[in-house]
Amino acid sequence: MRWRGVLDESRKASKVRRRASGTDANIVTAVRPFVMHTLGMTEATVLWATGLMSVAAIIAAPIITLWIQRKLEVSKARTERRQAIFRALWVNRRRQFYVARVDALNMIEVEFFDEKTVWDAWDDLRAHYFRQEHPGLNEDQIFAEREEKFASLLFAISQVLGYGFGRTHIRDAVYRPQLHGRFDEIEFETRTRVLDLLKSDALPVRFVEGPPAPPKVQEPPQERRGAPDATTL
Repeated sequence: MRWRGVLDESRKASKVRRRASGTDANIVTAVRPFVMHTLGMTEATVLWATGLMSVAAIIAAPIITLWIQRKLEVSKARTERRQAIFRALWVNRRRQFYVARVDALNMIEVEFFDEKTVWDAWDDLRAHYFRQEHPGLNEDQIFAEREEKFASLLFAISQVLGYGFGRTHIRDAVYRPQLHGRFDEIEFETRTRVLDLLKSDALPVRFVEGPPAPPKVQEPPQERRGAPDATTL
């Protein structure tokens, strides 16, 4: 008797399915008897639940769409900021004290706060910058060691951004003519000399008075022509 009731419900569902239009209506109509039998729900309850789910889907769909769009925009903006840091460091690999490079290094903790490998590489390089003494190393060796640590930092950032550069490529594949280095030296020397000149007394200031102005010549008063004076008559 139990299966006969299910069969009757299936026949009724078949009649409804023939009158319905659209794929979704056919699926709902075909599944409805099974749901009613399995969950012990009446047809009215199934219709009410179906309507409730439809209303919830209509309300939730635009909200979910906006949420996904917002997440994508935040992720895109974050990637662009990280790319800007990487490009600034990449372009200035041979300019240790250039302003753009220093600014990019100081932004690593903000934009790569959740990347431990990048943090560790930056901490290692920063400790090398602040180290006052390097026993047993000359200036060239200190510079080479610093460049190696900087290459490790760029390698860690490139891995996060999906690049396939190696440490050796990052460290050595740099095109920087000697003339560019000379330009930096000239700029730095010029700024230093101008600053020293402004701070010193090498340029005394003296106020010089101009030649005196020529005296103003007063013109004689002109006689007025009019009626004769009474004393002259």
